[in-house]
Amino acid sequence: MNPDFSLLECLEAVVTEGSFDKAAAALSITQSAVSQRIRALESQIGQPLLFRTRPVKPTPAAQPLLRFARQTRLLAMEVWPEVRESLKRGQLRLAVNADSLGSWVLPALQPWMRQYPDVMLEFVVDDQTQTQARLRNGEVIGSISSDPVAAKGFSVRPLGRMGYVCVASPDFMRRYFPEGLSIPAALKAPALVFNRRDDLQADHLSRCLDWPEPRFPHHFVPAYEAYLDAAILGYGYGMSPLLQCEPALKDGRLVDVTPHAPVTVPLYWHTWQLQSELMEGIGKALETGAAAVLEPI
Repeated sequence: MNPDFSLLECLEAVVTEGSFDKAAAALSITQSAVSQRIRALESQIGQPLLFRTRPVKPTPAAQPLLRFARQTRLLAMEVWPEVRESLKRGQLRLAVNADSLGSWVLPALQPWMRQYPDVMLEFVVDDQTQTQARLRNGEVIGSISSDPVAAKGFSVRPLGRMGYVCVASPDFMRRYFPEGLSIPAALKAPALVFNRRDDLQADHLSRCLDWPEPRFPHHFVPAYEAYLDAAILGYGYGMSPLLQCEPALKDGRLVDVTPHAPVTVPLYWHTWQLQSELMEGIGKALETGAAAVLEPI
């Protein structure tokens, strides 16, 4: 089958935008035209390509097509620079964990951004244990992940180890952990968890307390800055990146709940095995930025 790039572009638009009407607006065509193109592509492939949910999700059959569409777009942006100006949805989509995005990724990519000011980025935020799945299924063209193993057809390079500290306000420590962290205390003390994919707190309690499958009260605070604020204000205790919480530890607004149990999370940059000046530049910028603030792997 000879690929029809207008059909592939339409498939990518529907998945990226999450609906047929938003894809139509992004492509400056009618919703009927979007539906016709998707039906034509599904007829060529012989399988459904989209789950008609809200938002729309790709089926397994669509994932290799999405990867191909995004690889083609990336190469087109390099071969024909004028294509960048004509692409209304020309963002390079990168999957990044929230702590990295909030602390070191943006400064690391600043030199790259200045070199390519006409290339737009879209950061897809997810837990570092989940970002590689987004790369494999074609949602993004690169991911920062805690997985050191590259999937078939992808490459991986180490970035560094990100340090975390289990922090709480001094008042919270006096109220809930006057004798230190323990299982009875943890059963009562509210913890801070980023979201339902975040297992860092549970893993830390399991290691520190030899507590299989810990269950504990917790607040969900799915925002990088608000998470630290919640700890300082005494909402709960939780795992904060050292890059973020170090000033609050130094001035006494926070204390280390488990000073003898430091935590580091290894981070790796995963991307396609594809010769691309844009992606190689992103990878080098991330490596340089990570080397300045993360522990080496």
